[in-house]
This record gives sequence, C-alpha cells and structure tokens, in this order.
Amino acid sequence: MEGADVAIAYLSAEEQDAQHTKAHVEKHGGHVYLFQTDLTHANNCKILVQQAVEALGGLNILVNNAAYQMEKNDIASLPESKWMHTFNTNIHAYFLLAKYALPHLISTPLP
Repeated sequence: MEGADVAIAYLSAEEQDAQHTKAHVEKHGGHVYLFQTDLTHANNCKILVQQAVEALGGLNILVNNAAYQMEKNDIASLPESKWMHTFNTNIHAYFLLAKYALPHLISTPLP
C-alpha cells in the first residue's frame, strides 16, 4: 500500500535492516514506526500490539513475517532449545500477535 503507515518489529541485531526498510517506505510516502523487540517472549507480543495501536491510531492489517531458520542435517544433534526457539518465533508469536491484534482489527475503521 503506497503511503501506508506501518509498524515493524525487529531484533536488535537487525537494526541496520530495519532502518533501511524504514527509509525505503518513507521515500515512497509512508511512515514507519520501529519497535525493537524479541517476539519469542509472549508478553513482548502483547506489548508490541499495544505500542503499534498507540502509534498508528488502530490496526487495519497484521502481517506476520518474523521467522527463525537454521540448517541442521541431523535431528539427533538438534538442541531442544533451538527447537523451542524456532517454534516460539515461527508459530507461537504468530498466534499471539493475531490474538492480541484481532480486537483492534475488528474495531478499527478502514481508511
């Protein structure tokens, strides 16, 4: 959406990429709110939605795009902590963001 205002969550290690994305979107007429957070923690998902709603004045769209990937050829050597981290990022965060965003998506009028 040209001219859209967006909120982007990113990890601290991705600061440069987040700033680059912000500059690109704003160059095309949008406004970007950046939120550095770790979505593997459930409460951070709730806080992120609250911050985005406050910054944007509501929510019209949620794009769940966070992902964690790793290469492992042998499941026997895969640490459980890596397995849990992958699911916390790729599954649980998506659910939690949708759960916390849904009331705002329903109540925010479309532009």
